[in-house]
Amino acid sequence: MPDYYFFLSYARGDDRESVKQFFNDLSAEVRTYAGLPTNAVVGFLDVEMQVGEAWARTLMGALGNCRAFVALISPRYLLSEPCGREWTIFADRLSALEVGEPVVESPPLIPLLWLPPRRLPAVIEARQYLNHGMPDVYGRNGLRQIIRLQRYRDDYLELLTRLAQQIVEAHDAERQLPRYPSTLPFDQVRSAFHDTTTSPLPDTGPADQVEFVVAALSRADLGGHLLPGVERESRFYGELPEHWAPFRPDLDAPIADRARQVALEHQFQALVTDLNGLREQQGQEDDAVRIVVLLVDLWVTGLTRHRTALARFDEVNAEEQASAAAVLVPAGHDDEQTHTHLGQLMAALGQVFGRRMNARLDNTFRSAILSPQSFDADLGVILERSRNRMFRTNPVHRQLPGRPGPRPILRGP
Repeated sequence: MPDYYFFLSYARGDDRESVKQFFNDLSAEVRTYAGLPTNAVVGFLDVEMQVGEAWARTLMGALGNCRAFVALISPRYLLSEPCGREWTIFADRLSALEVGEPVVESPPLIPLLWLPPRRLPAVIEARQYLNHGMPDVYGRNGLRQIIRLQRYRDDYLELLTRLAQQIVEAHDAERQLPRYPSTLPFDQVRSAFHDTTTSPLPDTGPADQVEFVVAALSRADLGGHLLPGVERESRFYGELPEHWAPFRPDLDAPIADRARQVALEHQFQALVTDLNGLREQQGQEDDAVRIVVLLVDLWVTGLTRHRTALARFDEVNAEEQASAAAVLVPAGHDDEQTHTHLGQLMAALGQVFGRRMNARLDNTFRSAILSPQSFDADLGVILERSRNRMFRTNPVHRQLPGRPGPRPILRGP
């Protein structure tokens, strides 16, 4: 794998064509200042949501050896856990380099406003690259608007020049960034923008929030008698239920990460918990106004404690909360063991979710989802329908989070 001059980090859904244009323009400018051939690969851009263990290694390799990290900051970026993980990986490398002496000239961690968020996390504010030569539209509307409007063409070209010079200088600096040493899988890296605890969702209104409850096994549960005479394969599980990845090898990442990404693309803020979190919240007064999506592993009904929690959820939700609660049951087409025993597993699930399944709530109960693509489509439909129902049945008076005041401005080079 080449040592990339820069890694471009962005949130999916933020005008992909403009992102690609910026990446291509910046790559061309970097090649010019580095004296490289026009076909030289200098940057890394994850254009498509590729899946699988091989792609995860490619992504980690690029983050581990790139010499500069350009982050396109937007509201979606700050909500995206994958973007927060990318930031963490590069920031850890930079922190290792800066032990005892910070990098002042040509800093390789470059946050740029793509679409200005209302507020910025402290980790980004600490890395702002200040320059007062940008037009006012940069602070108001961000780099995306500068790219799209012809009247800012000169400002855009100047920005590209400054960025390219900074990236090339970072690449050629005497003090080189160490490579990322951790062997931790990408999906288990801590996001720089998210608390690792299950803290409450921001106060933006129930119709903009979704809670994903992962009802799955952990590897520690595999020794139990889930089905008579059947030992469950371990390759789909991790240390925590949230690490469940039912679509392996097609999608190596946990299904919770995929759900977060889909929620982000539909403008939702997402919280992920497991069945323990569900038990703690059952019976709370705000249950009826929460959008809750259960991601259910068919094998989880083999554990008494989980079966009881799911049955309780079905009992409470089948009537009162049907409009704000849903159940998705992934069963990847490469999981031959699940499909071999699908009849038994579905029968056990029917005993748990009898009321919901018998009520034929087609819009809120999807079983045997075979692929990541089908999962994305089913979840997208559920989220939009749930939001519409929430608006009809629970009028929301929105209040912006945080204190009133001027918006912090991140100025680019």
